[in-house]
Amino acid sequence: MKNVRVLKALEDGPKTIEEIVEITKLPAMEVRRYLLRFVEQGKVESYQKEGKLFWKIKEASEAEEEFKYV
Repeated sequence: MKNVRVLKALEDGPKTIEEIVEITKLPAMEVRRYLLRFVEQGKVESYQKEGKLFWKIKEASEAEEEFKYV
């Protein structure tokens, strides 16, 4: 599945959309759509560094870990 390829690309650290496109061979707009969907689901987050937007797998906070089974 294509969306899994996007998540796998982020497993070894933060990347820009361009880097994810290069790894997955998916069109940039499709990668962007998956990333935005993952943000809504709480799976990934983005941050800006040196004028570039990087995406990474979201780390669960202690509060999220504590209440994930409630």
